[in-house]
Formats: sequence, C-alpha cells, structure tokens
Amino acid sequence: MAQKKEKKEETPLEEEVVEDEETEIAKDEVNGEADQSEEPKEKIEATPLFLAREEAEMYKERWMRLAAEFENYKKRRAREFEILVESASEDVIRDLLPILDGVGRALAHSVNGDTESEGFQEGIKMIMEQFPRVLYNRNLKEIETVGKPFDPNVHEALMQMPSEIYDAGIVSDEIEKGYSLGDKVLRPAKVVVSQGKPAPEVPGEDAEADKS
Repeated sequence: MAQKKEKKEETPLEEEVVEDEETEIAKDEVNGEADQSEEPKEKIEATPLFLAREEAEMYKERWMRLAAEFENYKKRRAREFEILVESASEDVIRDLLPILDGVGRALAHSVNGDTESEGFQEGIKMIMEQFPRVLYNRNLKEIETVGKPFDPNVHEALMQMPSEIYDAGIVSDEIEKGYSLGDKVLRPAKVVVSQGKPAPEVPGEDAEADKS
C-alpha cells in the first residue's frame, strides 16, 4: 500500500514538468514571432538610401562646423589687420613729427621772404635729411638707374640717346627717381637709355651735303 501511494504522489511532478516544457515552447514561439516581426525593420535601416542619408547628414554637420570656424577666422584676421594698420600709421606719424617741426622752423624764418637766411637753409637741410631716413627705415629704396642695364620692370625709358660713356641698353641719365617698397615698385624711375657710341662722321659727307 505504501508503494502505491508513492506512485500516486509522483504523478503531479510529471504533470508540472510537462506544463513547464509547454510554457517554454510557447515562449519560444512568441519570441520567434517577435524576431520575425523585427527583421523587416532591420532591413529598412540597412538600405542604401538610409545609409546615404546618414552619411549626408554627417557631412552636412561637418561642413556647417567648418564654415563657422572659417567665418570666425576671417573676423579675427580682419581685426588683426586693422590693429596692424593702426599701429603702422601711428609709428609713421610719430616719425614724421620731427620733420613737421623742421618745416615749421623753416617757414618761420621765411615769413619776411628771407629764404637766404641761415635758419631757413638749416631747416630745409634738416628736412631733406630726416624725411628720406624715415622712408628708408620703412624699407623704401631708391631704384638704381645710371650705369645699370635698362629693366622695363623698374625703369621707364623717356628717350634713347648716343653716349660716349655707356654701351647700348645701359641707362645713361636719370630724369626722375624711382622707388620700391620691399619687392613692390611704387614708382618706376624715368630714365634715358644709351644707344651706344655715336657713329663716326665720314669725312667729306658735310661738304657733299652743302654742295647739294
């Protein structure tokens, strides 16, 4: 009787195991259906059109960031240039003040038309010494002319003339000074270019010309 009772007690355990297995199978079926329902969504996200849109959005954000940085850079450079110009102008004006004083002294001595006085001459001399010095300190240079080969980049030929001293193509005289600032020509020098030595006169040509 005891053995029969034990067998009867084992039956509910077997039923519980079966129920658990059926529950697991049902869960797997539900999960499988859920996975199947999610598969189309993953396929949509992986389409070339979706990837292209994502890449375009990324490049758009990068471009906008670079555009903003470049705009800030331009504003900063413009401000730095303004400060540089203001500083350069201030330095030049400060250097020109002594020359302005010299002009004032020279004019003071010429109020009565006395331009031959020692004070007037000294004032003019001081101006002509100080003014070029200020310009040369700013990297201004005179363009070399006489004795140098003619260079159309820095010379402006006004005429050509024979020369006993200089060969053809050499600058023989300077009409107006030229100046350069660094590598930039501010004003070309106006010059006379040599044609070489004049042709020798042939004896008798003048006499024949007179006869004719």
